[in-house]
Amino acid sequence: MSFTLFSSRKSEVAQIETAGLDHHDDALDVEAKGYADASIQKENQAVLDSDEAQVIQRKYLRKLDFIICPTISFLYFFEYLDRGNVANAKLYGLDKGHDTSNGGVGPGKQSLSATQWEVVIMLFYVGLILFQVPGCIGYRLVSPSKWIAFSVCFWCITSMLQDVATNYASLLVCRIFLGAFEGLFGTGIVYYLSIWYHRTELGLKVFWYLGPTAIAGAFGGLIAYGVGHIKRSTPQWKWLFLIEALPGFCLGLFCLYWLPDRPMKNSRFKGKYQEVAVARYHAETVDRTGPIQQKHVIWAIQDWKLYAQALIYFPTAALLSSISGFLPTIVAQLQGFLYPSVLSIPIVPPYACAFVLMFVTSWTSDRYRDRGMHIVGLSAISAICFLIIANLAEDALHAKYALICLSTACVYSTYPPSHAWAANNFGNETKRAIGLGIYTALGNMGSIAGSFFYPTTDGPIYRKGHYLSFGMSLAALVFSLVNSLTLRAVNRYRDKKYGKPVPGLAIDVTDNADNLPMFRFIT
Repeated sequence: MSFTLFSSRKSEVAQIETAGLDHHDDALDVEAKGYADASIQKENQAVLDSDEAQVIQRKYLRKLDFIICPTISFLYFFEYLDRGNVANAKLYGLDKGHDTSNGGVGPGKQSLSATQWEVVIMLFYVGLILFQVPGCIGYRLVSPSKWIAFSVCFWCITSMLQDVATNYASLLVCRIFLGAFEGLFGTGIVYYLSIWYHRTELGLKVFWYLGPTAIAGAFGGLIAYGVGHIKRSTPQWKWLFLIEALPGFCLGLFCLYWLPDRPMKNSRFKGKYQEVAVARYHAETVDRTGPIQQKHVIWAIQDWKLYAQALIYFPTAALLSSISGFLPTIVAQLQGFLYPSVLSIPIVPPYACAFVLMFVTSWTSDRYRDRGMHIVGLSAISAICFLIIANLAEDALHAKYALICLSTACVYSTYPPSHAWAANNFGNETKRAIGLGIYTALGNMGSIAGSFFYPTTDGPIYRKGHYLSFGMSLAALVFSLVNSLTLRAVNRYRDKKYGKPVPGLAIDVTDNADNLPMFRFIT
């Protein structure tokens, strides 16, 4: 899609010239509508539109994808492993008494209560929420490669420190710091991607960031299955934390060398590749990124779109946290499907289905410039699944398992388009950094709520949890539909009042962000 934009840019820039942009009055009119200066348009044309430039662009994009996409995929893979492995560790005795053979964190020979375990799951999200806004701003103020390396290495250290937790309090301290460092890392990745890729490329790129949540869920079960065969005096749950944190720490250090920082200033691209990076950065919008302006912070906080997006993310986050925290336990109770081990292969298919559907959804949401209706469709299917599961008989194992696979896939597949949608519609970098931080912090309050959906005392049917999940899916559907229809109405209003934007021409969002007459929202 981006190559179509490149190939058509020359004729579009010619439209500006033939329309009389060199005439003073016309130039003022174009500036008022928010188009970037004609000299920038011509400079982009010179870099992007020659036959040689087409070849360079393809090589540049391949190199950019090779550097960024696998790296963020592996980073979030390890983050999600470290976030969700506490549920698998519970199956190996983390919640058991410290004086038992499991060497858990319970007092003496007593296990943690169901409420205490819910707090263990929940407290991670408290740390995550508190540090998401500072985390996103950090990407704006500090070199992204350094910020990523710092946050990744420290969350991995914190994850490994769970091995020395000897009581409930020490585990809670580890969990809240784990959430804090993951908040510093994860929130800003979508912002980081948005400075390298165009708005209509962002859905698939966000998939490469968030897709590993599904892979991590599947591999987490497989790793836990393998750990279950380690026969040592050290409790098995400790091996789980160690094995899953060490590779992430090494990758975090590697990011200092490997990841580029910003298109305008980076150490990974030189010569013509650097020219292409800058031209692409200016191809859709021109943002002369300088110090953070107070008005952009205020605009972000006052922007109704921020809270509309947070309303969509809240139920999604609740569903995701409930799935990652309790799916192993729920699947373990579908006795007809399990091997004799405590954790086994049936945990993998729900996440495998999720990964495939996430990819398809992300690609089509870019292809058709649509986020909202994708979320509406997926939420409708997941709502139906949860409603049916809640009313199935206890022994309907085959039907329950199939519906768990489908509902998990649909819930996870709303994740990339919802994040890309939020990033798409904040007009400049400062609004995007502030807005995405607040958006994820507010939305992740749903993660705290989701931690309490499936208490172990409700097993094996978990009817209340399934009804709550049905309600969350229905809420995501309604909020997405309303937001999409509202943004379409705003676009139509701007088209009618200011005329339709010239396709492919950059607008200058430095001062007015998405308030520009020619800015159009992705719906």
